[in-house]
Amino acid sequence: MVDVKYRAGVWQTLIDVLQAQKPWVNQIADDFGITPQTAKALHLLPLRGSLTMKELASDMWCDQSNVTGVIDRLEARGLVERRPSEADRRVKCVLLTVAGKRLRRKLDERFSESPPAIAALSDADKKTLREILERTLEHAAKLRGERAD
Repeated sequence: MVDVKYRAGVWQTLIDVLQAQKPWVNQIADDFGITPQTAKALHLLPLRGSLTMKELASDMWCDQSNVTGVIDRLEARGLVERRPSEADRRVKCVLLTVAGKRLRRKLDERFSESPPAIAALSDADKKTLREILERTLEHAAKLRGERAD
């Protein structure tokens, strides 16, 4: 049986690995002249359709007031549009423009590359890490499903 201290250590190590990638993420965003937050918003917005400001805030794990500033910056660059929801005109939906879709695809391509710390792992280690992370995602999906019932 794995002890509690070890389990917490695994989670903390995962958080530390993600945090260590911040300079890499920042550099990619900077290469496109945007902030990491605007890159995240672009990544979360669907290529077809839209999200409400509330949905986007939830997906970004932040308050709606923070998303407003992010969307303001993207809208000023012609990358997104805000439109009233067809279901409730008081609700604003955000969708990517043609230029936003183009930038989103370029960002997705760059972020699909492994950061240097992951790229430095052996092929066997990358395969093992991917398998573990995929199983973790499967468990997370099952837990979400159990809570929804």
